[in-house]
Amino acid sequence: MIYPLVIDDNESNTVILPSSLKADGRTAVAFGSFLAPCTIISSSGPSDSIIVAGDVAQRLLIPFAAKVHVFLTDEAVHIGPLVGVFTAGFTKSPHRPVGGRSFFFAKLLAQEKQVGGFAFLFGLPHIDWEHGTVNGYFYTERGWERHTVPLPTVIYNRLPNRRIENDDMFQTVTKTLQTAYGIPVFNGRFFNKWEVYRRLAVHRDARPYLPETSAYVTRQTIEQFLNRYTGAYVKPADGSLGRGIYHLVKKKDAYECRFRNEHGETKTTLFPTAMALWHHLLAHAPLHRYVIQQAVPLITINGRPTDFRVHTNKNENGQWQVSAVAAKIAGRQSITTHMNSGGMVKTLEEIFPNTAKRETVLARLRDAALTLSRCLDETSDTLIGEIGFDFGVDEQGNIWMFEANSKPGRSIFKHPGLKEADERTALLPLAYAVHLSKTAIIDPEAFGL
Repeated sequence: MIYPLVIDDNESNTVILPSSLKADGRTAVAFGSFLAPCTIISSSGPSDSIIVAGDVAQRLLIPFAAKVHVFLTDEAVHIGPLVGVFTAGFTKSPHRPVGGRSFFFAKLLAQEKQVGGFAFLFGLPHIDWEHGTVNGYFYTERGWERHTVPLPTVIYNRLPNRRIENDDMFQTVTKTLQTAYGIPVFNGRFFNKWEVYRRLAVHRDARPYLPETSAYVTRQTIEQFLNRYTGAYVKPADGSLGRGIYHLVKKKDAYECRFRNEHGETKTTLFPTAMALWHHLLAHAPLHRYVIQQAVPLITINGRPTDFRVHTNKNENGQWQVSAVAAKIAGRQSITTHMNSGGMVKTLEEIFPNTAKRETVLARLRDAALTLSRCLDETSDTLIGEIGFDFGVDEQGNIWMFEANSKPGRSIFKHPGLKEADERTALLPLAYAVHLSKTAIIDPEAFGL
């Protein structure tokens, strides 16, 4: 339940709970990492508000009145939660604190009104370790505002790329917040394609959705894949946005390699032998950081290969749900369906006007996404709150998982028909953060805290 939080400057050293919440001898109130001893009483009237005395709110650094959740432990009343969204790339602009990504984060933080609690954006420079506070960015009806608050109850990791994520300083800070301060962090790292495949391949429920994949891109594996399948993709294990991908096909008397050059143009080169092809790849890509994957003949729309982006999120109960589904149609002559390669996004209603066929494909995509989300979750040693899957559907209706992303892109949501899905995928991370906060407060041993 969500309660209105009221800050009353006429009260002193007191927190008044709604009559539905019993004080039961509790002697302190907590907000984020701060705890303030005070008098806790339950209201005798019908009010459903939590009234916090002004001096208590000041000690706890509660920035403003809001709608909040209340979690009760034996000793304290916990108000919030206080959710920190951790990122990098801050600017000096008060209106665009993280440049072009500011609009996405504004939409994300605005969902706190529906979810309840406080959510703010912060980075390394904003942490005051001496006082255990953060000078974070809040998004309010007045726009972006800075407020100093305690360290958060839970952290949603939105570091923008692998280079920053792997930086020693970011690694140290993230680990310190988790271990020294006991703060749960979810979506803590980008997925690696080979690691994801390896984890899922041992899971019986996941195996039917996996195209054959190998981390050894050699002449032998190239020949094996091209003899066995219609083609293969060689792609970076840590890549994104379709960069650095090669599409290989065995012709009657040659080996074909298609790729995008540095100007974004699709190029095709023929090689007489697998050895020549392998040497070409070896000269242009760090193959020790690549994988080779079976190509799947996809269904086509107007003659263009089509795959599907499916987002899953954990909800306020910590359970997986499908939050968005869209089709991605490859651009002309493109080897992938990525938007930066000329691909376009369509809703399922647009590409499957037949209701029965649409519902069949949607049900299969949902089943695959939820099954694989649970399998990845079960085999992960970190907290995962959202996943973006790229699925293919072949002519027989089988579902194939090509990629899983722990920090999925947002380009599909430019489609006007995906506005509700866009809002849902922004709301659910905060809803899951509430679930994590409650667990961390009520049952910290669940995270080993």
